[in-house]
Amino acid sequence: MAKIAERNNSGQYYVNTRLGVAKTKNDEDFPEFGANTAIHNLLTDLIEVNAKGFRGVVVTALTGLHLNESYDPLNNFYGCNPRSIFEGGIWYALQENGVPCGKSDPLNVAKNANQLNEDWAQGRRPQSSAMAVVNFLRLIMEANKSKRARLIDYFFYRLWKYSQSISGFQLAQIESSDHTNQTIGSKLVDFTLKYPESGNLPQYLTAQLLAGLFRTSEIEVVGGDESVFGTNTTSKKPADIWLEVEGVPTNLYEVTVKPVSLKRLDDSLDALHSTGHLDYPVTFICRIDLDVQELSLENGSFQYKGKRFDFIDYRFFCLSVFALLNEEECSTVLVNVAKFVQDKNISMRTKSGWNEFFENEI
Repeated sequence: MAKIAERNNSGQYYVNTRLGVAKTKNDEDFPEFGANTAIHNLLTDLIEVNAKGFRGVVVTALTGLHLNESYDPLNNFYGCNPRSIFEGGIWYALQENGVPCGKSDPLNVAKNANQLNEDWAQGRRPQSSAMAVVNFLRLIMEANKSKRARLIDYFFYRLWKYSQSISGFQLAQIESSDHTNQTIGSKLVDFTLKYPESGNLPQYLTAQLLAGLFRTSEIEVVGGDESVFGTNTTSKKPADIWLEVEGVPTNLYEVTVKPVSLKRLDDSLDALHSTGHLDYPVTFICRIDLDVQELSLENGSFQYKGKRFDFIDYRFFCLSVFALLNEEECSTVLVNVAKFVQDKNISMRTKSGWNEFFENEI
């Protein structure tokens, strides 16, 4: 264990060091990689995309090469034990330096493939980013020592520059006191539907509304701050969000803006079974009728494998809760959603979408 920890720490130190060097550089330090050169465009495809995993694959591969010069990321990506060095070291360095990344992003796009080549890139989205991973790592592996060092320095410079463009993005400010709750609520709902951020934003808004509603009560809202990228079964959660009184769950909520299939209900049943919550009421907050076309609802309910699931429209639910909040609670919801959107891990597309909705008068 000591050797593993030491190796992970070495990986963290390496990435911190490389990003530290990157912070001292500017475009003029890399004249051979100017705009419109092949390397510049290649790293644009690799780095300046919403998908975080491709950047993470390259950072992990470069760290693996630093730890072991004989490592071959193209033909044996998992030879560096990428999960350990990323989750136990690299991730912390990226977090410290404000670089957007998820805890397991590189592994999510690598998909247990040892070879990073055209076959691996096929079907990855965006495929141009996957191919950029392959082509950049090929350049690294073919380069002599000095050229490799330049390519690595430029990669980390571009990574740092991209993180700065995100952290420096200015979100439009809204004064909630200038507008009614329903005006603000309607805009927020429209925004989260157009830019759901893989479901994160609708789930977060729902949790914030519930937290505001029960702010002065003994009811606690649980689960709303967690990413929707992990399934409830693997994360040992009974649902996306639930209410508790003195640590005892009362109501369970699944929040989605995707079609609710029978497979989705099976997943919910699996999560309920594994956490011991089969007898608790479950409500799906979704887009009715768009998300329930596969189900035959009766009075907003559906019986499946002995379990009754309730359904309510996402917009109707949100606007109804907004109508119950006072001005301070509504303002808190607005501020917290804005902070969520400002986070480095939220895509530039969604940040720009916020300004599209809110930079002019509501």
